[in-house]
Amino acid sequence: VEVLLDPGMIFVTGAHASTQMCMRELERAIQGGERVLDLGSGSGILSITAILLGAAHARGVDIDPKAEDIARENAAINQIFADRFPFLYFCAEYDLLGDGYGLVLANIVADVIIPLSRVVPEFLQEDSIFICSGILNTRLPEVLDALEKNGLQILSTEQQEDWCRVTAALLET
Repeated sequence: VEVLLDPGMIFVTGAHASTQMCMRELERAIQGGERVLDLGSGSGILSITAILLGAAHARGVDIDPKAEDIARENAAINQIFADRFPFLYFCAEYDLLGDGYGLVLANIVADVIIPLSRVVPEFLQEDSIFICSGILNTRLPEVLDALEKNGLQILSTEQQEDWCRVTAALLET
């Protein structure tokens, strides 16, 4: 899938190892029709990729005030509009994000993923997955531990250069 992108002043162009790993995992994960939540959406590259791969809807969230405009512009370049890609700037109220996502993404850093691991299960449904990346290999054990302590089962990991990607799902009860 070709994704057109102008990163503006926001991180994430697709050239970084963490983004490449997320995009490869998205290709494996998207079956079609999923609702996607992209935490730390930045330029919108992962949300846009998910939609171009067949996801029905992707919600982007970021704390950078520039991210929303840049992500919307990038979505429009790819012929994706607000009905399929709504964006929220800094949503401290996690309940505003809703639940029942088929896929949750976080291409951030370990220091953000670790505390996020407490709330991510609230966004997931029984058969959905969490893909997180931006994790330095030296921090991978901490991230895995946090995910498992918060009810997530590790499905796979990948390393490229010094960066790691983790895919997890809710533990079966």
